[in-house]
Amino acid sequence: MKKLIPGLVMLLTASLSSAVYSSPVDDIAAFQGFFAERFKDVSLEQYKDGVNALPQYADRRGNWELLLDFPPYEEHVEKGRKEWATPFANGKTFADCAAKWPAATAYPWYEAETDELHTVVGDINRCLEENGEEVITNLKHGKIARLVIAFREQFNGQKMNVDVSHPGAQKIYEKGKQFYWAKRGQLNFSCADCHVHSSGQKVRGDVLSAGLGHTTGFPVYRTKWSLAGKPLGTIHRRYGGCNNQVRASAFKPQGPEYKALELYEAVMNTGVPLSVPSQRQ
Repeated sequence: MKKLIPGLVMLLTASLSSAVYSSPVDDIAAFQGFFAERFKDVSLEQYKDGVNALPQYADRRGNWELLLDFPPYEEHVEKGRKEWATPFANGKTFADCAAKWPAATAYPWYEAETDELHTVVGDINRCLEENGEEVITNLKHGKIARLVIAFREQFNGQKMNVDVSHPGAQKIYEKGKQFYWAKRGQLNFSCADCHVHSSGQKVRGDVLSAGLGHTTGFPVYRTKWSLAGKPLGTIHRRYGGCNNQVRASAFKPQGPEYKALELYEAVMNTGVPLSVPSQRQ
């Protein structure tokens, strides 16, 4: 039986039973406390580096740091910056829309008036629509990933701080928490099975990353994706890939399931700095 600290047991129980409730503040303390105990020499801020922060990945970290001297994603980042600054037909740009948005560290954010959870992807498409431009339909990679990077990188180094104080936001948060801890697929795995209980362990030669800090580097450039010619990916692309790996049907990107999951992970990442984009295997 896996050994869990008491706070995490409470967190898991709260996730799977409507009869038990723990507040987001309690959840953060238990979640981050687990990793503080599991990886004692890794600071909260270091989790922005994903799996590269873990001691089990130390023998590969040097290669990762050398790679970042000439990042393989740089040309994509530059293209995204140009797309971000290119005027629409009406003369406005994405920056005009973003002036009304919260900081990237506050995403996803909840709008009480519409009972809607906003993601960066969703707000980018909303900006296009409001300015008479065609929305982006590929929500996994390509242009949408470049534009999300162009927005989020402006806040690199700033710490995640998502507000879920509104009851509507808490409702979505609870759905995301349930998703994270619930088992699914033919392999009967949950997100937590890999990224909490088994974090730092090896699977087929790869080290499983920690759930803490998981979303702070997205969109990411993955070597695996680059081999297929589509190197950048949004967090919802990664969610879909994880679902497929446990032989579960993936949900649609920007659907309510993955948006709720993104909210839960963002809250768990409170205090972890953004580092966008990042490079992963």
